[in-house]
Amino acid sequence: MAMNDADRDRFRKLLTLAAESPFAGEREAALIAAERLAAKNGLSLDEAARGFSGAEPSESESRRRRPRDEQRSAWMHNVYSHYAYDAAASRARQQHRQNVESQQRAEEQRQRDQRSWSRQFRARSRQRIPPLEHARILMQETRFPLREISTITGVSMHDLVGLKLKLREAS
Repeated sequence: MAMNDADRDRFRKLLTLAAESPFAGEREAALIAAERLAAKNGLSLDEAARGFSGAEPSESESRRRRPRDEQRSAWMHNVYSHYAYDAAASRARQQHRQNVESQQRAEEQRQRDQRSWSRQFRARSRQRIPPLEHARILMQETRFPLREISTITGVSMHDLVGLKLKLREAS
């Protein structure tokens, strides 16, 4: 029994997947599916891959089928050359994916290293300026209204007015 065009195409794709997949489980599953497809058509995996039907034709059938066999041979050559092209293209795509992934990993590592390096040298003090001292500095060095200084420092307006008066007496 010979495979129809749809089965041949599916068989070719399964063989391509079995040969080119980067995942072992996917390769095994594709090979098992290809064997099932070949068995469904009454062929072994090798026969299906070579394109033989398994049964030897008689001499009279062989004379009748010779032009057809030559066409089939040409077709098989086209299929296998297409298979080789697909396999090469698949390998190139896989290599490209691996290159892109390695570049991404390198860039991520560089960014992680840069972040950790900058954290080492960043001066961060856990101490806070006391609120009244902060309010005094803001009053002396800025022209913020007392209400805004109160919002920033959390010091009450009553205390800020007292501090402003004390600062006025000192100057």
